[in-house]
Amino acid sequence: MIEFRNVKKTYPTGTVALKGVNLHIDDGEFVFIVGHSGAGKTTLTKLLLGEEKATSGQILVGKYNLTTIPRRRIPYYRRQRGVVCRDVRLLPNKAV
Repeated sequence: MIEFRNVKKTYPTGTVALKGVNLHIDDGEFVFIVGHSGAGKTTLTKLLLGEEKATSGQILVGKYNLTTIPRRRIPYYRRQRGVVCRDVRLLPNKAV
């Protein structure tokens, strides 16, 4: 289960990437994140992975509260997640 409760993300430059986002994804539900350039897709993904912290609001993923999770617990959280990005950064000297 993923839940965003009134999530806001403002960067130090003053750029507001997300403002008042409420989202609920049930366990087992399959979703896509789509939108125009600058819509906040990457910011939302970074928040879900714990790469960024929300400026305000709450982010709950399963048993984890990403709003209050200590940095040292992030690697354990990430071991249970997977993200497929469109920008595949393959190593040029390696074969699949």
